[in-house]
Order: sequence, then structure tokens, then C-alpha cells
Amino acid sequence: LMLNTALEYKDVFSRLKHRESLYKRVPTEEDWSKVREISLKLEIFYDATELFSGIKYPTINLFFSTFCDIKLAINDWVLLDDIVVHTMAINMKLKFEKYWDVMNFLLAIGSILDPRYKMKTIQFYYPLVYGDTSSFEIEKLKKQLYDLVEEYKKKSKQYGDERHSQSSSSRPPLPKRGHYANKFEMFMDSNTNTELEKSELDYYLEESLLPRNTGDFDILCWWKTNGIKYPILHNIAKDVLAIPVTTVASESTFSTGGRVLSVHRNRLHPKTVEALMCARDWLWSEMQGIIFF
Repeated sequence: LMLNTALEYKDVFSRLKHRESLYKRVPTEEDWSKVREISLKLEIFYDATELFSGIKYPTINLFFSTFCDIKLAINDWVLLDDIVVHTMAINMKLKFEKYWDVMNFLLAIGSILDPRYKMKTIQFYYPLVYGDTSSFEIEKLKKQLYDLVEEYKKKSKQYGDERHSQSSSSRPPLPKRGHYANKFEMFMDSNTNTELEKSELDYYLEESLLPRNTGDFDILCWWKTNGIKYPILHNIAKDVLAIPVTTVASESTFSTGGRVLSVHRNRLHPKTVEALMCARDWLWSEMQGIIFF
């Protein structure tokens, strides 16, 4: 915003030297060209910050594509001949890679849990990001996701066994079954084990995508409604989608105003401070009429 404003008042700087004796150096056309170039480059970060501002409380499924866009943009800037942009991009890439390695899997899972996209976002961006190794990275992600489903499945089964043991302890013993009935059970078990079973994740991924042009789509409500159909994925969605993308409001991200709380205000009780800050965010969000899912 500061750079865009400066560009709008470009002519003022050239006139200022005639009225202000202390103003020694006027930006050259080359300087303004660099400002314009950097401003365009930083626009992607500003847009991302506005989209994922802390007062909007967006769910994590929305962030993966933007995260990839930023990574691809930085990779392109590194290859530019402009020494200013190139140097800036090198420093940005070093810092960004730390977050990419940590957040990549979690953000990808959030995107897959969006029934409007599922694996499509991954299949589009991974070849752009990883190039020749994209197939390996996609399979790696799938394996991690299947492992995660199995982990949640074990927890769910353990919880179910505990409930079953508690309820069955008060029941009378079942009557003995006939010889052929027991053999039938053994037959069913052997045939079931030999068949390739599909997991919840397989059924979910094979199901048709939801329309993308629904602006009022509520992913939390969708998983709440479809929890009976996909109980294991429902539990994963509850944990993953509950993770906030950011807790920082957009006006605080680029603020140079220092601490939000003064020395006197930080004497307030923590619960009072929490209530004041939450109320401010909620009221500000309501005034803007922003609801994001």
C-alpha cells in the first residue's frame, strides 16, 4: 500500500526539491521503475494477507493453492536479471522453504478434505512445484494420508471396543451356535480377508466433486452432515479444519506501530485482555460483513 501510494504521488517528489532545501535526492526514473516492479511482486502477499486475515477465521482448506502460488512466484523471481528483485527473492526463498517443509503436508490434507477439489489441487500444483519428481511426491502424500486414516481408524476401533466391552459385560451369554453356522462364519471371514477392501478414503476420493461456484459453501457444515458416511475422515476433518491459518489481523501484519498493548494496559488480567481483543476482532469482522469458509 505504501509503495502504491508513493507511485500515485510520483510527481510530488520531483516538486518537493524546489520547496524543501533538506530534500537532497529525488528518486530517478530507474528508482521508480524498481518501486513499480517490487510493488507488483509484493501484491501477492498483500492479497494473501487480506484473504487470510485473523478476523475472518478462514478454514485451512483455502490456503494450499495460495501457498503454492507464493512458492512458484518466488521461484520465478529468483531467475530474474533484476539484481534488486533477485536478491529480495533469494532471501524470501530461504525463509519460505522452512515453512514449506513444515506446513506442506498439513495444508495439502486440508485441501484434499475440501469435497470441491479433493486431489485435483494437488495434481495441478505438484507438477509445477516439484517438476520431474511430482509423481513421487504425490504418492508420498497419498501414503501419509492413508497412514493417517489408519491411525484414526485404530483410535476409533479402540474406543469402540471399550464401549462394546462395557455394554457386553452386562448382557447374558449368547446361546451356542450350530456346527455349520460356525463354519459359515469362518467361510465369510476367509473370503472377506482375500478380497481387496476399499477404505473410506478411496470411496471419498472416487465420489464426484461438488460444484465450485457455490460462494456460500460451508465445509464445516458439509463434514458435519456427512460424518455418518465417512466417520474416520470426519474425525480427521474435525482436527485439521479446526487449525487456524493465522491469528493475526491484516492491519497488524504490516503494522509499524509497535506493541498493541501499552505498558499500562498489559497490567490488565489476561482474561480481560483476551475478551477485549476477541470482541474487537468479532465486531470489526461483523462491520465488514465478512464470513469465510
